[in-house]
Order: sequence, then C-alpha cells, then structure tokens
Amino acid sequence: MIRITSLPALIGINTIPAKLEIIQPKADVNMHTELPKVQMHTEQVKVQIDQYQCFAEAGLKNYLDLTKDTAQFAIQALLQGIERIVRQGNELAAIENEADPIPVQSKENAFELFNKDYNIETIPKSRPKIDFKGGTVDIKVHEGKTDIDVKVNKPQINYIPGKVEIYLRQKNSINIEYIGEKINTIV
Repeated sequence: MIRITSLPALIGINTIPAKLEIIQPKADVNMHTELPKVQMHTEQVKVQIDQYQCFAEAGLKNYLDLTKDTAQFAIQALLQGIERIVRQGNELAAIENEADPIPVQSKENAFELFNKDYNIETIPKSRPKIDFKGGTVDIKVHEGKTDIDVKVNKPQINYIPGKVEIYLRQKNSINIEYIGEKINTIV
C-alpha cells in the first residue's frame, strides 16, 4: 500500500501601507487700513430781531423819531388852532347875521375843545422783524481704503511609499511512502 501526502505551497504577504502627510501652512496676510475721515465745518445761524416798530408803537422811540412825531403833532395842533381862531373870528365879524356867536363859541372853547375820544388798543400792533443769516454746514468726506497683501504658502507634502513583500511561507512537497510488507515484483 502506498501513502501519498502532499503539502501545498503557502504564500505569505507582508504589507506596509503608504503614508501621505500634507501640512498646509496658513497664508501670510498683511493688511493696511486707512480709516475714512469726515470733516465738518458749521457756521452758526445769526438771528437778527428788530423790535423797533413794536417799541415805537408802545411809545418807546429813540430821540430823533420822538422829536419828529412831536413836531408833526405840534404842527397839526397849530393848524387846527389857527383854523378854529379864523373861523370864530369870521363868525364874530359877520355882524350882518342876527345870530349871537359868542355863547356858541364860549361853549366850544370851554367844553367841546377838550372832549377827547378814548380807545383801547393792544400793543404792539406790528410783529418784530426776524432775519436769519448764515447757518451753513460744509461736510467733506475722505474715503478710507484697505490694502491687502496675501502670500499663499505652498503645502508641504511628505510621501512614504508602501511595500508589499511576498514570500514562500511553506514549500510544497509530496511524500510517497510504502506501507506494507512486501512488494510483488512479478509482472
């Protein structure tokens, strides 16, 4: 009897994986900023209020205007007085009229000459004159700017290649053995 044993060939594989390392440094950024500027120039408003007419209506005038008004009033009163005296003289001179003018003129000169009408008014009647001058605003804007300088850094790449090692872990073999007592050689 023959016994045959065989061992197959075995292959062993060792692998070392490849390595890839990538380091990306940040970009270098230089930035210069010029801030915007605003310049403002203002001229204050000047308000001129003229209340002279209001004060004049209340009797508070300067000496020149008060003198003019008093002179006009005096001239008017003088002319009215002259007109009254001439009229009364003409009435007395007209003796051809049978009427007696003396009692009428006496009553006029004693009482009616001094009758005055009184009236109540509010003062001032006029509004004050208000005038505005100036009040300008000048605005100048200087725009700002930003200068940006960017330097891009290249990535640092480190590559270690991998390996695959193949080896014969077990050799193949065939073993033939005779198991038995005798071999018959007769053919």
